[in-house]
Amino acid sequence: MSGICDLSEDLLVKILSLVKTKDAVATSLLSKRWLSLWKLVPRFEYVTKTFATNSDLIDSFLRLSKAPVLDTLHLTIGACCEPEDHERWVNTAFARHVRHLELLHHHLRPSPMPLPKSLFTYKGLVVLSLQQVEVYDIPSTIFLQSLKKLSLLCVRFYSGNKLVRSLLSACPILETLVVRRWLKDDVIIYTIAVPSLQSLYIMERPDNHQQIDDREYVINAPLLKTLRVCDKFSRFRSLVKMPKLVKAEIKIRQEDSNELMGCLTSAKHLSLCLSSSIPLLMEKPCENLCQLQSLEICTKCSSDWLCHLLIHCPKLRVLKLNHLNCGIFRSFEPQWEEPTCVPECFVSCLETLEWIGYKGKKAETEAAIYILDKATHLKNMTLYQEIIHLREKYRTLIDLSSRMRSSIKSQFEFVRLK
Repeated sequence: MSGICDLSEDLLVKILSLVKTKDAVATSLLSKRWLSLWKLVPRFEYVTKTFATNSDLIDSFLRLSKAPVLDTLHLTIGACCEPEDHERWVNTAFARHVRHLELLHHHLRPSPMPLPKSLFTYKGLVVLSLQQVEVYDIPSTIFLQSLKKLSLLCVRFYSGNKLVRSLLSACPILETLVVRRWLKDDVIIYTIAVPSLQSLYIMERPDNHQQIDDREYVINAPLLKTLRVCDKFSRFRSLVKMPKLVKAEIKIRQEDSNELMGCLTSAKHLSLCLSSSIPLLMEKPCENLCQLQSLEICTKCSSDWLCHLLIHCPKLRVLKLNHLNCGIFRSFEPQWEEPTCVPECFVSCLETLEWIGYKGKKAETEAAIYILDKATHLKNMTLYQEIIHLREKYRTLIDLSSRMRSSIKSQFEFVRLK
């Protein structure tokens, strides 16, 4: 104990800033020196997993805090909380020059909480996360000049897309945007037009809001480097080219696949879950994945068009087949049809194959044997298998081992899925 007590007060405060608020406050019991150290910590985190919110506790911390600047205020609160409390806590944080603000609701409320109006006049925020709040109006004077990261999770916008455009247009240096839609957002066309945006994550809808409807996205963010889209229920009306895109994860409706694939031409790392088909992937945009080095593909969706896609990935080094991470709930029987020509990446650069959810069925075994035969540069092969009986496992192991070159036998393994 004496070692840490010898540290300077500034260093001790930095250490306490790295732990949860309740743990930082608990250190006041250690000794007289620690009695008030927690009051200098420039962040406050309150998280409840119940409907109730301890408003007195939040008020007490904000009143007792002596930090010159409250850098971070993170509130995850229950449904039983009054709008006046929100307004008071946020105003106090703004008066203390907060830079990171999270205002989240743990439980789905009958109606969202009104967004504190003072947020529209404060210009010091760098990170803002909102969940289950409602926006009635946005003044024309709003200007979030410092905001770099914004999360809009189940936010209701009265007046619809107009308010979304007003909010995003007030963020001139925004780099990261996270969006999660729900059936109560009152937005039909969700326009994301942010010239500075580098990372966009469109999350999967909440469980009880997953239904196909007429909601759409318009994405105009030409500087994107990272794109994650996991909304299989909304449509994509329009997209722009993304020449700087490096990494993408795509889980969308089949009819939007073609348009989005045409925007992924510069991607080096790609994860796909598309209920698509060969005719769709034979369109010209798919032929331009020449920069792709790492590909993760959903085998539930892709068993009939995987090889066609691989033909257009000449620089692919890592292939990951995943049976378990799919949003499509339908009966599935793997298919395999040997391609008419060997994909170029098989004979030039493919080094690693991971197969998650491998069951050893006939089509899967045929596909694995084909890859072993043709992928002349393969160095590592791992099957995360669901084979229950040892007899099946060893039969599959013998079938595959007989096709392996000696150079990769030492790097081949079965891993049991739990």
